[in-house]
Amino acid sequence: MSVRDLDGTSHTVTVSASTLFEAAAEAIRAFRWEPWAAHALTGNAVLRIEVQVPPVVHEVPLQAVERWRDGPSPSPKEYAVKRRLRDI
Repeated sequence: MSVRDLDGTSHTVTVSASTLFEAAAEAIRAFRWEPWAAHALTGNAVLRIEVQVPPVVHEVPLQAVERWRDGPSPSPKEYAVKRRLRDI
């Protein structure tokens, strides 16, 4: 989350929230601790919100992938995917 002050300097804070407006409110609360914020956070201020989805890491044994690939397919779509991947 970032906002520009009156000099054009961009200030950034990282917040955690469930909704867009909750994130904006958390950022405003954090920014208000800074001396520049009193003049920059006016009704015309625009907050730039960048969502950072946490990365998800999985470890899958090769044998499990092969069992999935060679096993039954519950749908034509999955069958097509598995057929395309037969030579891995």
